[in-house]
Amino acid sequence: MIWLLDTNVLIHAVRGRPPGVRAQLQRQSPDDVAVSSITVAELWYGAEKSVSPARKREAWRTVIEPFQIIAFDRDAAEQHARIRYILRHRPIGERDLLIASIALAQNLILVTHNAAEFSRVPRLRVEDWATI
Repeated sequence: MIWLLDTNVLIHAVRGRPPGVRAQLQRQSPDDVAVSSITVAELWYGAEKSVSPARKREAWRTVIEPFQIIAFDRDAAEQHARIRYILRHRPIGERDLLIASIALAQNLILVTHNAAEFSRVPRLRVEDWATI
């Protein structure tokens, strides 16, 4: 695995805007791409808010099916505590913090369209496929 996809990257890929995101994702082997359990929770929440939750959940299931889902584990918890302490005076959002913690614990590059927020996390490698 190389890449951990943030929620906004999956949304951009499905919508096809910006077009570079979908194209870059299609160039990757599914074995090199992962999604965090936090992102899955965000996708399911979005589905619940939609007009047709069951249909939306099934659509997201199809999108994420090829990728490994990585859960928040003990190593991620350690990263979370460290990052939260370092950024305590200028924190990032809690779900972003959880996703960043997983990326660091698994030594993955986080792919996001929110690079400015995540760039504040020490040692986190970030790419924005929307700008490629």
